[in-house]
Amino acid sequence: MDSDLRSRAEARLADAARARGLADPRPPFRERLRLLKQAHPAAFDRAIEHYEQRVLPALVEEEPLPVWIEYGRFLGSLTAAGAVTAIDESGRATQWAPAARASLVLFIPEDTASDVMILAQPAEPSPAQSATAALLVQRALKLE
Repeated sequence: MDSDLRSRAEARLADAARARGLADPRPPFRERLRLLKQAHPAAFDRAIEHYEQRVLPALVEEEPLPVWIEYGRFLGSLTAAGAVTAIDESGRATQWAPAARASLVLFIPEDTASDVMILAQPAEPSPAQSATAALLVQRALKLE
């Protein structure tokens, strides 16, 4: 893969996230890829191929955050069907739309035994967003 393309794509993604008040969106994806590599090698190979052939070029040519969220939906769907949901500062859930600002964006699988994945999160999440992530992603049943 072209290292210049990778550098430009990553820089555009980081700039877009910062401009929208979001934390670096890459760590949850890296974690999901690690899990796929261990438990679902064929799905991991599909995820890497999809990233290199479709996501990297699109991150440079298109609005980066919608491209990234769609890649997250793709990663989540490799193990379970689900939906991309945005959680606003008050904790209200809606279907994710590219215009949403500083929302917690989750891939929520239909199968409750499958893990919820963070696709994007505010750099400073609201208490409601933090509680939602704790409950759905970390499966914490009480706040500390």
